[in-house]
Amino acid sequence: MVSLKRVAAVAAVSMIGLSACSGTDSAAPAVPGEPKAGDLLADAPVAAAADILPGSTMEKIKKRGELIVGGSLDAPLLSQQNPVSGEVEGFDADMGKALAKYIIGEPKVKIVNSASETREALLANGTVDVVFQTYTITPERAEQVSFAGPYYSSGLSIAVKKDTTGITKPEDLNGKTVIAGANTPAIPAIKKAAPQAKIVTFGSDPECVQALKQDRGVAYVQDETLLVADAQKDPSIQVVGKPFTSDPYGIGLKHGDDQFKKFVNDWLTKTQGSGLWQRIWKNSLGTVVQGEAPAPPQIGSVPGS
Repeated sequence: MVSLKRVAAVAAVSMIGLSACSGTDSAAPAVPGEPKAGDLLADAPVAAAADILPGSTMEKIKKRGELIVGGSLDAPLLSQQNPVSGEVEGFDADMGKALAKYIIGEPKVKIVNSASETREALLANGTVDVVFQTYTITPERAEQVSFAGPYYSSGLSIAVKKDTTGITKPEDLNGKTVIAGANTPAIPAIKKAAPQAKIVTFGSDPECVQALKQDRGVAYVQDETLLVADAQKDPSIQVVGKPFTSDPYGIGLKHGDDQFKKFVNDWLTKTQGSGLWQRIWKNSLGTVVQGEAPAPPQIGSVPGS
Protein backbone atom coordinates (compact mmCIF):
# COMPACT_ATOMS: atom_id res chain seq x y z
CA MET A 1 0.00 0.00 0.00
CA VAL A 2 1.30 3.44 -0.90
CA SER A 3 1.07 5.13 2.51
CA LEU A 4 3.00 2.43 4.34
CA LYS A 5 5.96 3.00 2.05
CA ARG A 6 6.13 6.50 3.47
CA VAL A 7 5.92 5.15 7.01
CA ALA A 8 8.42 2.31 6.72
CA ALA A 9 11.79 2.39 4.98
CA VAL A 10 12.29 -0.08 2.16
CA ALA A 11 14.15 -3.14 3.39
CA ALA A 12 17.48 -4.19 1.93
CA VAL A 13 17.22 -6.72 -0.86
CA SER A 14 19.56 -8.99 1.06
CA MET A 15 16.60 -9.62 3.39
CA ILE A 16 18.69 -10.22 6.46
CA GLY A 17 16.45 -11.49 9.26
CA LEU A 18 16.41 -9.33 12.37
CA SER A 19 15.37 -11.21 15.48
CA ALA A 20 12.80 -9.97 17.94
CA CYS A 21 12.11 -12.90 20.26
CA SER A 22 9.59 -11.98 22.89
CA GLY A 23 9.15 -13.63 26.25
CA THR A 24 6.19 -13.02 28.48
CA ASP A 25 7.97 -10.47 30.68
CA SER A 26 10.39 -8.69 28.37
CA ALA A 27 8.15 -6.49 26.25
CA ALA A 28 8.09 -2.79 27.04
CA PRO A 29 4.78 -0.94 26.86
CA ALA A 30 4.01 0.92 23.63
CA VAL A 31 2.82 3.90 25.69
CA PRO A 32 3.60 4.59 29.38
CA GLY A 33 0.88 3.04 31.49
CA GLU A 34 -0.30 0.67 28.76
CA PRO A 35 -0.09 -3.12 29.27
CA LYS A 36 3.10 -4.89 28.32
CA ALA A 37 2.77 -7.26 25.36
CA GLY A 38 3.51 -10.19 27.64
CA ASP A 39 0.63 -9.21 29.94
CA LEU A 40 -1.59 -8.63 26.93
CA LEU A 41 -0.95 -12.17 25.68
CA ALA A 42 -1.08 -13.91 29.06
CA ASP A 43 -4.53 -15.35 28.32
CA ALA A 44 -4.10 -15.65 24.55
CA PRO A 45 -5.47 -18.92 23.15
CA VAL A 46 -3.19 -21.91 22.54
CA ALA A 47 -4.03 -24.56 19.94
CA ALA A 48 -4.98 -28.03 21.08
CA ALA A 49 -2.38 -30.71 20.37
CA ALA A 50 -4.81 -32.33 17.92
CA ASP A 51 -4.81 -29.14 15.82
CA ILE A 52 -1.05 -29.37 15.17
CA LEU A 53 -1.35 -31.93 12.40
CA PRO A 54 1.58 -34.26 11.61
CA GLY A 55 3.70 -32.98 8.72
CA SER A 56 1.92 -29.62 8.69
CA THR A 57 3.34 -26.12 8.62
CA MET A 58 2.09 -25.74 12.18
CA GLU A 59 4.12 -28.74 13.33
CA LYS A 60 7.24 -27.42 11.60
CA ILE A 61 6.88 -24.06 13.36
CA LYS A 62 6.24 -25.67 16.74
CA LYS A 63 9.31 -27.91 16.43
CA ARG A 64 11.44 -24.89 15.43
CA GLY A 65 10.23 -22.98 18.50
CA GLU A 66 9.60 -19.63 16.82
CA LEU A 67 7.34 -18.13 14.19
CA ILE A 68 9.19 -16.35 11.37
CA VAL A 69 7.26 -13.25 10.35
CA GLY A 70 7.78 -11.04 7.34
CA GLY A 71 7.22 -7.54 8.65
CA SER A 72 8.60 -4.12 9.50
CA LEU A 73 10.86 -2.76 12.20
CA ASP A 74 10.11 0.92 11.67
CA ALA A 75 6.35 1.30 11.19
CA PRO A 76 5.03 3.31 14.18
CA LEU A 77 2.14 1.68 16.11
CA LEU A 78 2.21 -1.24 13.69
CA SER A 79 5.60 -2.94 13.90
CA GLN A 80 8.42 -0.83 15.29
CA GLN A 81 11.52 -1.87 17.22
CA ASN A 82 11.78 -0.23 20.64
CA PRO A 83 15.31 1.23 20.82
CA VAL A 84 15.49 0.62 24.58
CA SER A 85 14.09 -2.90 24.98
CA GLY A 86 14.76 -4.21 21.47
CA GLU A 87 11.16 -5.44 21.38
CA VAL A 88 9.11 -5.04 18.20
CA GLU A 89 5.83 -3.37 19.21
CA GLY A 90 2.56 -2.47 17.56
CA PHE A 91 -0.62 -3.96 16.15
CA ASP A 92 0.96 -6.19 13.49
CA ALA A 93 3.81 -7.18 15.82
CA ASP A 94 1.47 -8.23 18.64
CA MET A 95 -0.81 -10.12 16.25
CA GLY A 96 2.25 -12.07 15.12
CA LYS A 97 3.17 -12.81 18.75
CA ALA A 98 -0.38 -13.97 19.45
CA LEU A 99 -0.24 -16.38 16.50
CA ALA A 100 3.14 -17.66 17.72
CA LYS A 101 1.68 -18.34 21.15
CA TYR A 102 -1.24 -20.20 19.57
CA ILE A 103 1.14 -22.52 17.72
CA ILE A 104 4.10 -22.82 20.09
CA GLY A 105 2.64 -21.98 23.49
CA GLU A 106 4.93 -18.94 23.79
CA PRO A 107 4.92 -15.63 21.85
CA LYS A 108 8.30 -16.25 20.22
CA VAL A 109 8.81 -14.61 16.84
CA LYS A 110 11.60 -13.62 14.51
CA ILE A 111 10.95 -10.61 12.30
CA VAL A 112 12.42 -10.68 8.80
CA ASN A 113 12.38 -7.07 7.64
CA SER A 114 10.61 -7.21 4.29
CA ALA A 115 9.42 -4.82 1.59
CA SER A 116 6.40 -4.75 -0.67
CA GLU A 117 8.53 -6.01 -3.57
CA THR A 118 9.87 -9.04 -1.64
CA ARG A 119 6.93 -10.39 0.37
CA GLU A 120 5.73 -12.88 -2.24
CA ALA A 121 9.24 -14.28 -2.72
CA LEU A 122 9.81 -14.60 1.03
CA LEU A 123 6.65 -16.68 1.35
CA ALA A 124 7.24 -18.75 -1.79
CA ASN A 125 10.78 -19.79 -0.84
CA GLY A 126 9.91 -20.48 2.79
CA THR A 127 12.05 -17.72 4.29
CA VAL A 128 9.05 -16.60 6.36
CA ASP A 129 6.01 -18.48 7.63
CA VAL A 130 3.60 -15.53 7.53
CA VAL A 131 3.53 -11.85 6.62
CA PHE A 132 2.00 -9.26 8.97
CA GLN A 133 2.72 -5.95 7.20
CA THR A 134 -0.47 -4.06 6.30
CA TYR A 135 -0.64 -6.47 3.35
CA THR A 136 -3.69 -5.36 1.37
CA ILE A 137 -5.67 -8.28 -0.06
CA THR A 138 -6.20 -8.11 -3.83
CA PRO A 139 -7.25 -10.81 -6.30
CA GLU A 140 -4.00 -10.23 -8.20
CA ARG A 141 -1.85 -10.86 -5.13
CA ALA A 142 -3.97 -13.88 -4.23
CA GLU A 143 -2.68 -15.56 -7.39
CA GLN A 144 0.80 -15.60 -5.81
CA VAL A 145 0.09 -15.97 -2.08
CA SER A 146 -2.73 -17.16 0.16
CA PHE A 147 -4.41 -14.71 2.50
CA ALA A 148 -5.94 -15.51 5.86
CA GLY A 149 -8.32 -12.88 7.15
CA PRO A 150 -8.79 -10.03 6.55
CA TYR A 151 -7.59 -9.27 10.07
CA TYR A 152 -7.84 -5.47 9.87
CA SER A 153 -9.49 -2.91 7.62
CA SER A 154 -7.82 0.45 7.17
CA GLY A 155 -8.70 3.20 4.75
CA LEU A 156 -8.95 6.96 4.55
CA SER A 157 -9.45 8.72 7.89
CA ILE A 158 -9.62 12.30 9.15
CA ALA A 159 -7.04 14.11 11.30
CA VAL A 160 -7.71 17.42 13.03
CA LYS A 161 -5.94 19.65 15.51
CA LYS A 162 -6.45 18.46 19.06
CA ASP A 163 -9.62 19.80 20.72
CA THR A 164 -11.31 20.50 17.38
CA THR A 165 -15.04 19.84 17.69
CA GLY A 166 -17.79 19.14 15.19
CA ILE A 167 -15.78 16.83 12.91
CA THR A 168 -16.16 13.11 13.44
CA LYS A 169 -17.25 11.81 10.02
CA PRO A 170 -16.64 12.73 6.36
CA GLU A 171 -20.02 14.44 5.98
CA ASP A 172 -18.90 16.97 8.60
CA LEU A 173 -16.32 18.26 6.09
CA ASN A 174 -19.01 19.88 3.91
CA GLY A 175 -18.48 23.63 3.70
CA LYS A 176 -15.02 23.41 5.25
CA THR A 177 -11.48 23.67 3.90
CA VAL A 178 -9.90 20.22 3.85
CA ILE A 179 -6.26 19.30 3.28
CA ALA A 180 -5.22 16.36 1.09
CA GLY A 181 -2.05 15.10 -0.52
CA ALA A 182 -1.69 16.03 -4.17
CA ASN A 183 -2.69 13.22 -6.56
CA THR A 184 -3.85 10.92 -3.74
CA PRO A 185 -7.07 8.86 -3.48
CA ALA A 186 -8.20 11.26 -0.75
CA ILE A 187 -9.22 13.89 -3.31
CA PRO A 188 -12.01 11.94 -5.10
CA ALA A 189 -13.06 10.38 -1.78
CA ILE A 190 -13.58 13.82 -0.20
CA LYS A 191 -15.50 15.04 -3.25
CA LYS A 192 -17.78 12.01 -3.02
CA ALA A 193 -18.36 12.14 0.75
CA ALA A 194 -18.44 15.94 1.18
CA PRO A 195 -19.11 17.63 -2.18
CA GLN A 196 -19.32 21.08 -0.59
CA ALA A 197 -15.83 20.86 0.92
CA LYS A 198 -13.03 23.06 -0.40
CA ILE A 199 -9.92 20.93 -1.00
CA VAL A 200 -6.39 22.32 -0.75
CA THR A 201 -3.48 20.07 -1.66
CA PHE A 202 0.17 19.82 -0.70
CA GLY A 203 2.95 17.67 -2.08
CA SER A 204 3.90 15.53 0.92
CA ASP A 205 2.59 14.24 4.21
CA PRO A 206 4.81 16.56 6.33
CA GLU A 207 3.57 19.54 4.30
CA CYS A 208 -0.04 18.49 4.88
CA VAL A 209 0.54 18.11 8.64
CA GLN A 210 2.22 21.53 8.76
CA ALA A 211 -0.69 23.08 6.83
CA LEU A 212 -3.14 21.60 9.34
CA LYS A 213 -1.16 23.03 12.25
CA GLN A 214 -1.11 26.43 10.50
CA ASP A 215 -4.93 26.37 10.14
CA ARG A 216 -4.79 26.32 6.35
CA GLY A 217 -7.52 23.71 6.63
CA VAL A 218 -9.58 22.32 9.48
CA ALA A 219 -8.97 18.68 8.63
CA TYR A 220 -6.48 16.45 6.81
CA VAL A 221 -7.65 13.30 5.00
CA GLN A 222 -5.15 10.49 4.49
CA ASP A 223 -4.80 6.75 5.04
CA GLU A 224 -5.28 5.86 8.70
CA THR A 225 -1.96 4.02 9.02
CA LEU A 226 -0.10 7.18 8.04
CA LEU A 227 -2.24 9.47 10.18
CA VAL A 228 -1.74 7.40 13.33
CA ALA A 229 2.01 7.60 12.79
CA ASP A 230 1.72 11.39 12.39
CA ALA A 231 -0.37 11.65 15.56
CA GLN A 232 2.13 9.59 17.53
CA LYS A 233 4.96 11.91 16.48
CA ASP A 234 2.96 15.11 16.99
CA PRO A 235 0.46 15.14 19.88
CA SER A 236 -1.05 18.42 18.67
CA ILE A 237 -3.08 16.47 16.09
CA GLN A 238 -5.49 13.59 16.52
CA VAL A 239 -7.34 11.07 14.36
CA VAL A 240 -11.13 11.19 14.62
CA GLY A 241 -13.78 8.73 13.57
CA LYS A 242 -13.18 5.52 11.67
CA PRO A 243 -11.89 4.91 8.13
CA PHE A 244 -14.55 5.75 5.55
CA THR A 245 -13.01 3.73 2.72
CA SER A 246 -11.91 0.11 2.84
CA ASP A 247 -8.37 -1.25 2.60
CA PRO A 248 -8.47 -4.85 3.93
CA TYR A 249 -5.24 -6.28 5.33
CA GLY A 250 -4.57 -10.03 5.12
CA ILE A 251 -2.10 -12.40 6.72
CA GLY A 252 0.17 -13.53 3.90
CA LEU A 253 0.78 -17.29 3.66
CA LYS A 254 2.48 -19.56 1.17
CA HIS A 255 0.27 -20.11 -1.85
CA GLY A 256 -1.66 -23.37 -1.82
CA ASP A 257 -1.20 -24.23 1.87
CA ASP A 258 -4.93 -24.55 2.52
CA GLN A 259 -4.37 -26.51 5.73
CA PHE A 260 -2.36 -23.67 7.29
CA LYS A 261 -4.79 -21.06 5.99
CA LYS A 262 -7.71 -22.78 7.75
CA PHE A 263 -5.63 -23.07 10.93
CA VAL A 264 -4.76 -19.35 10.89
CA ASN A 265 -8.36 -18.35 10.17
CA ASP A 266 -9.54 -20.53 13.08
CA TRP A 267 -6.99 -18.77 15.32
CA LEU A 268 -8.15 -15.37 14.09
CA THR A 269 -11.77 -16.27 14.86
CA LYS A 270 -10.82 -17.19 18.43
CA THR A 271 -8.70 -14.06 18.82
CA GLN A 272 -11.56 -11.83 17.73
CA GLY A 273 -14.16 -13.70 19.77
CA SER A 274 -12.12 -13.59 22.98
CA GLY A 275 -11.61 -9.82 22.83
CA LEU A 276 -7.84 -10.18 22.41
CA TRP A 277 -7.94 -8.56 18.95
CA GLN A 278 -9.66 -5.54 20.47
CA ARG A 279 -7.14 -5.31 23.34
CA ILE A 280 -4.23 -5.44 20.90
CA TRP A 281 -5.84 -2.62 18.89
CA LYS A 282 -6.37 -0.50 22.01
CA ASN A 283 -2.74 -1.01 23.04
CA SER A 284 -1.38 0.16 19.68
CA LEU A 285 -3.46 2.02 17.08
CA GLY A 286 -6.05 2.83 19.73
CA THR A 287 -3.57 4.95 21.67
CA VAL A 288 -3.95 7.73 19.09
CA VAL A 289 -7.30 6.91 17.40
CA GLN A 290 -10.27 8.19 19.38
CA GLY A 291 -13.12 5.90 20.34
CA GLU A 292 -13.67 2.23 20.96
CA ALA A 293 -12.01 -0.53 18.97
CA PRO A 294 -13.62 -1.03 15.56
CA ALA A 295 -15.41 -4.24 14.72
CA PRO A 296 -12.95 -6.71 13.16
CA PRO A 297 -13.59 -7.39 9.48
CA GLN A 298 -15.39 -10.61 8.59
CA ILE A 299 -12.96 -13.37 7.70
CA GLY A 300 -13.16 -14.31 4.03
CA SER A 301 -15.25 -11.23 3.24
CA VAL A 302 -13.18 -9.79 0.38
CA PRO A 303 -12.12 -11.20 -2.99
CA GLY A 304 -8.79 -12.96 -2.61
CA SER A 305 -9.27 -13.94 1.01
